[in-house]
Amino acid sequence: MRRTLLAIPAYGSPELTDAVLRDLLRDDPLVPDDLHLVVVDNQGDYVLPGWAAGVELVRSGANLRWIGTTNWAFERAAETGAEVVVLLNNDTRLSRGFVRGLVAAVEDDVAAAAACYDDFWLHQRASVVPVDAEAYLPHAVLRDVPFVDGTAIAFNVKAVSELGPLDTVAFPQHGYGADVDWALRARRAGWRCVVTEAVFVHHLRRVTMTRVGRTAEDNRGEILTGLDALYGDTWRALAGLGPGAFPAHNTGSAIDWYADPTWVRGLLGQTGS
Repeated sequence: MRRTLLAIPAYGSPELTDAVLRDLLRDDPLVPDDLHLVVVDNQGDYVLPGWAAGVELVRSGANLRWIGTTNWAFERAAETGAEVVVLLNNDTRLSRGFVRGLVAAVEDDVAAAAACYDDFWLHQRASVVPVDAEAYLPHAVLRDVPFVDGTAIAFNVKAVSELGPLDTVAFPQHGYGADVDWALRARRAGWRCVVTEAVFVHHLRRVTMTRVGRTAEDNRGEILTGLDALYGDTWRALAGLGPGAFPAHNTGSAIDWYADPTWVRGLLGQTGS
């Protein structure tokens, strides 16, 4: 496996951080030399369990949020010589072999890879969602996609060096929309973005957002304001979306959000109209 820095942003809910660490250490009870596993404690009260040997705890001193934690991880990777940076929400549960399967998807021309999941974007959904993450059956399939979700994402450090960090000016709050922007920049520069069916993540969704008092409409507003400022009315087409994407009060993407619904159905193994 390529040398990897895996950062878990945490803001309260220690039981969730404990659970995702157990999933990670289930495969490698002793953190291997090619993996640097870090919990970035943005609230300042997380205590590493005694069984989490080899895991580093960093107290950020402020709430860096997802976007700030990601950019911090980019800087740390450059300092330590990591080749891949993985950002993993703490409110997730993971399939077996998660880290190695996700990192393997970061091929030389891949800027960002994400696990398939049960969450917001249809083009990233698992074709068959398991009853729990550990029961997921892996498939040696890579989907080339316009962008990937930041819930469980691996970045190629070479691409980060070329493209720069996430845009904290356009996305000054949590960073909703920054993953889309970074993927569009990467593809414009000739890189690929992929979803791997080798690994799966179950996302509990919005645990941290609820704790800090942000609503789904706040997050939608950050996406639209940031992307509109950067791309005007072109970003939906660049992202493979149609003009109706992101209506008010949405709770997930729908097939009619996409410019090519047939493509999305094909990814999910669906047929018919």
